[in-house]
Amino acid sequence: MDQKEQIAQQTVIEDEPKASLADKLQEKKRLQRKKTIKRVLQIVGVLFFAYILWFLFKPFEASAEYGICYTMLEMNVPYPHTLYVSELRTKRDGAMELWYTHIDAFGEYRMDPLICRVEYFVDPETNIYIPQVTELRFNKVTVSPERLAFMNNAMPYFVEFPRIQAYPAALPDSLGDLQIDTERFRKVRLDIKK
Repeated sequence: MDQKEQIAQQTVIEDEPKASLADKLQEKKRLQRKKTIKRVLQIVGVLFFAYILWFLFKPFEASAEYGICYTMLEMNVPYPHTLYVSELRTKRDGAMELWYTHIDAFGEYRMDPLICRVEYFVDPETNIYIPQVTELRFNKVTVSPERLAFMNNAMPYFVEFPRIQAYPAALPDSLGDLQIDTERFRKVRLDIKK
């Protein structure tokens, strides 16, 4: 054999040159960036899913007028801790109709309507719109204007601290579905007494 052939046999020709240290570091950074992007996308996906769940089970908020009418209802029902508003309707003339259940003085469950009309008037001293209850009717019994004037003394408090509550869950149309307490899926209740 020729000397050149011997040298050619001893020399190993590599197809790929060895990676330099800079190339190894660049590959490591690329893999790390890919892993970070994957984690960020997973976190964003989990947060988006949590937001969707929160949005589905969040109770709807009614207006401040509903909070005022509900407070007036609590002030006039004998046992306000048994009060449950089952339906809220807004009439064409602007009045609110609340259907509520409560336990009366004889221990019976009653379902009664409340018609409540809240109008806003400008206070001349402060130029602030103050709500005034102009009509309050419990099951066809209208509250006297003197008592309404007494109740309206609390309205500056409602301007300062508006009471907006969760919109009441509507009653189902069929009798079979009335056995299900739909409100328990909308908010958590902790009843320590039971």
